[in-house]
Amino acid sequence: AAAAGFGVGTYSAGIMAALLFQLAAIIDCCDGEVARLTFTESPFGAWLDITMDSMVHMAIIAGIAVGSYLRMAGSDGTWIPLALGSAAVIGNGLSFWLVTRAQKIKSSSGWKTPEQAAWSDFLLKHVASRDVSVIVLIFAVIGKLEWFLGLAAIGSVVFSLLMLWVIRPSARTRA
Repeated sequence: AAAAGFGVGTYSAGIMAALLFQLAAIIDCCDGEVARLTFTESPFGAWLDITMDSMVHMAIIAGIAVGSYLRMAGSDGTWIPLALGSAAVIGNGLSFWLVTRAQKIKSSSGWKTPEQAAWSDFLLKHVASRDVSVIVLIFAVIGKLEWFLGLAAIGSVVFSLLMLWVIRPSARTRA
């Protein structure tokens, strides 16, 4: 619903979509906490959580790209939001795949050195955070969601490159 709201392309729809996205992020955090507190967490639940988070983020980015495109319709550079949105969605999809690979490496064969394990943990805990909903809200309030697209495109590609470096074959022990 938030992605569709961003796709409308108006300021007020962007604010409502950003607030809805913020609410969804809060609820998403709560279900994980409940699972941990009730000892009902599972590997499948963790995988499902990251899968759905990635799907939501890609939908939000696509919605912002469409909304920015509609706002700019008829002017020079109309294609830019669509290109940035596409780059961000592709980068997010690649990041999702690399994060799941890193989690599999950690749970199966393990990392070759403690430094590589630390890099993986750092990237997964501090860089891949849920703070994106707050950042989207800030850009919606200042009316610059297209700036978010640029940051998302650059950030997702840089994150993917870092994750590629972390999970390179020399970082893993042989099974």
